[in-house]
Order: sequence, then structure tokens, then C-alpha cells
Amino acid sequence: MRFDVLEIGKNGGGNSAGEQRRFVLFGVLTLLWSQASHAQWELDPVLRVAWDYDDNATLNIRTDAEQEISGYIAEASINLRNSGERGFFSVTPMFRSRNYGSDNDRNSDDQFLNIGAGYDGVRNRFRFITNYEREGVRTAEAADADLDTEIDPDDIPDDESGRVFSQERRERIRLIPRWSFRLSDVSAINADVTYLDVMYSDDNLPRTLFDYRDTRLRLGYSRDFSSRTNAALTLTTRNYVTERDDGDRTGYGFAASVGRSLTETTRIRAAVGMEKTERNIEPEDAQNDPNLVYDFSIIRNMETTRLLAQYRQRIAPSGRGRLTKRDEFNLRFTRNLTERFSAGLGVRAYTVNSLDNEANEQDYVQLRGQVIWQLSQVFAMQADYRYTVIDRAALGEGANSNRITVWLTYQPNPLARRSAAFIR
Repeated sequence: MRFDVLEIGKNGGGNSAGEQRRFVLFGVLTLLWSQASHAQWELDPVLRVAWDYDDNATLNIRTDAEQEISGYIAEASINLRNSGERGFFSVTPMFRSRNYGSDNDRNSDDQFLNIGAGYDGVRNRFRFITNYEREGVRTAEAADADLDTEIDPDDIPDDESGRVFSQERRERIRLIPRWSFRLSDVSAINADVTYLDVMYSDDNLPRTLFDYRDTRLRLGYSRDFSSRTNAALTLTTRNYVTERDDGDRTGYGFAASVGRSLTETTRIRAAVGMEKTERNIEPEDAQNDPNLVYDFSIIRNMETTRLLAQYRQRIAPSGRGRLTKRDEFNLRFTRNLTERFSAGLGVRAYTVNSLDNEANEQDYVQLRGQVIWQLSQVFAMQADYRYTVIDRAALGEGANSNRITVWLTYQPNPLARRSAAFIR
């Protein structure tokens, strides 16, 4: 079975592929901007500077090869947003520069672009998400214990490889169009496509990270059984294409889910299904048994406290050059202590297993603590501590790191909430 979607730049060189990716992104931005060019915009600029320290920046398993770095980060972003009666459009470009010394190979100038758009009609509902990232592998391939509790649990990324020792750069585009059509007051059909395109620079040989594209289509039917309870059935198909030999795969599956609002502030969701993947060229001894996939989550939003907890198992793409089975736990908790002080706790933990022989490949855990002090209406101080542990089963060794980052933020027009959701 083969599912070929958006075969962009598969046979081109690295520069050509990168140009095609940027062309796609520019086309999407131009289309959305043309629809909102006459709208009245709200602007939210943010300037940030930080001191950053990491005692093992590349998570090296050898203590005599640990790379201890300290330096400064400068960051500038602006959120442009328009909201109407039926829709919204938001675009946020961001630039970040990391400087750890004139002779440090971990210095990096990074660029980001986030776009969100939505429209609610009488029966149709559209959403569109675009993310573009160009940054060093050290931060791009590390799963971050994020503290954004308002994200849909489905949108928490799962494509980080944990291979942060490379000096390469990663360029990543993610496009997610979503559509929902209400059949009646209690039922609807839903469809979405997740297109992920990732390219790495060729700075280091031998290659440890491989360019790839992962395209996933979902089609579902949902029904509201009451004002608090709903259920859905979903069919999925995917196409994973990579530079690594024999890494291309196609897949298909299904899932059933139930969601329930326990109170006005608390909602739970459970989803269980199966996904089967196949190599495009199968060896004779290949084992392609379907894999169990599931997702259990709880979201709680109160006046001063916010919580998101999730446990899931899914088939995930990555720069490893093949699909993997990933068991993951995410916890995001924030609390306003006073009018000026808030705190947060994040946990990100996962295990990566091979689809071929169920061998464990890597365990990863990151614990994050955060404190924010609102100095005034436009200035804030933020302190973050991250403790990261990685166990690479193939090497039989593990590593850990301690990272401290202290931020000073200037936000003269704070339309958006102050959080570290976009910081890694």
C-alpha cells in the first residue's frame, strides 16, 4: 500500500528542497494575508534578553567530554492579530540570537514564524495552523517540558529525536488545515491533514539525522450525547518519506475516543485505536503487526490554576530516518501565586521503541520549574530551571544536564498571556 501526498523536493538537492519549502510557506502566508489585509490589527511586540547556562549542552555520555556553556540570548517577536465575529487571523514572527562566546560552536541565529487562522460558519468550521522553525539542532531536537496549558493535546509535538550533539541546523515546516461540517445539532464530520517537512544541514558526517516528510490524513465522525459528553470515530492514513535507506513507510489505522466535561473547569478525554505501517519495499522476514495507539488527557482551567496532563502512545516521525513507537507523558501546571508572582512545573518523559523488533532505543525525561515576577505593567523577570536525563540504550549509557535561564521581558502592549510556551 502506498499513499503519496505532497511529494515536494524529494529528488532535489538540499538547497533546492529548502527553496521549495520556503516557497510553500510564502504562498500560504500570502494567501492568508490577502484575506486579512484590510482588517484592523492588534499588535503585541515583545523584546527579551536572557542569561543562559547549561552544564552539559550536548547531553554527552562521557563526563570528560561534557560541553559546559554560558552566554546570552536576545529575542524579538511581534504578534499581529485580528478577530472578527466569525473568524480570526494571527501571525507571529520571532528572531532569536544565542551567543556563548566568539569561539563557541553552539552560537545560533534562529528564526520562527507561527500562523493561525479560523472561520466559524453556520455549519462549516475551518482552522489552519502553520509553524516554521529554523534553529540549531541542540534546541530543536530536544523535547521541551512546555508550560502552555491552552494547547490542544493533539498538537503537542512528538518528532524530537533527542540527538542534540550535532552542530547541524534544522529547518521545519508544519501545516495543519482542519475542517468540520455539522450534520445536525449533535453530529459532525471532521477532517484534517498534518504535513511535516524537516530538513537538516549537512555540516557533520557521518549523518545522524535525516531529512524527512510525514503526511497524515484523518477523517472522522463525532457525536454529542449530552452537553458534557461526546464521542468520535476516526480513520487515519499516512506517508513517511526519508533520506535514509529503507526508511520510507506508509500506514493506516483507526481510533475511537470519548470526551467528557466533569465540571465547568475540568475535561477528560480517552482515545484508543490501532495503526499498521508497512515499508515500501518489504524484506521477506518483515513483521508488520498492528500497533496499539492511545491517548488519555485531562485539562483543568481555574481562575488561578491551570493543568494539562497527558499519557499517550503513538507512531511518531523523527530525524532518525524511520517511524518509531513512542510512549510519552506530559504534565503542565501553572499557578498565579499573587498579582505579581506566578510559578509553573513541567514534566516531559518518553520512551522510543523500534517498530521492527520492539527494541528500546532511548529514554528521555525533562523536569522544568519556572517563576515569573511581574515587575511592572510592561516589564517581567522569569527564571527557568531544566533538569534533563537521556538514556541511549544502543550505547548502554546515559547523560544528564542542568540548565538555568534568567529572562528580562519588555512587553509594552501585553495582548497575549505571558508564558514560556515559545521558549526552548
